[in-house]
Amino acid sequence: MNEEKLEKTLNVTKKGKLTVWAYTSRYTSINAARCGYSSTICYPDGKQTRIILTLANYTKVKHLVRIYPDSLFIQAREDIEGTTVEIYKTDKIDEENKKVYFSKVASFKNNKWDDSSYAKICKQAISSVKMRAKKYYSLIDMK
Repeated sequence: MNEEKLEKTLNVTKKGKLTVWAYTSRYTSINAARCGYSSTICYPDGKQTRIILTLANYTKVKHLVRIYPDSLFIQAREDIEGTTVEIYKTDKIDEENKKVYFSKVASFKNNKWDDSSYAKICKQAISSVKMRAKKYYSLIDMK
C-alpha cells in the first residue's frame, strides 16, 4: 500500500456512467498473517460517491461506484501493526484504455498524518473505510 501512483480499471455502465470497483475484504496467508482492507471513492468535498451495484460474500464486498475527474480514492488497511490509510486524487480518466490514474496526496501511519488537510475534508469517508477494514480484520477464522 505504499505506492505514490495508483491505477484502477475504469468501467462504463449501460447508461454511460464512469465507475470503478471499491472493495472491502479480508486477506489471509498460510502462516496466519491476515489483514482487513477497505476502499471508497469520494467527491472533492469529501462526501462518498453513490454506490451503483454491490456484490458480497463472507470475505469480500465489492461496490461499483461513480468516479469523477476530481474524485478522491481512499483505502485503509488494518493488520497486526495497526491502521494505514492512504488518500489518492484522480489524475486522469482514460476512457479509451479503460483506466483511471491516481496520485497519493496524504497518508496515515503510526497514528500520524503526513498532510492533515485531506483528513479534515474526508473525515466521514476515512472513518468508514477504517471501520470496515477493522471489521474484516477481526472476522473469526473458519475451520
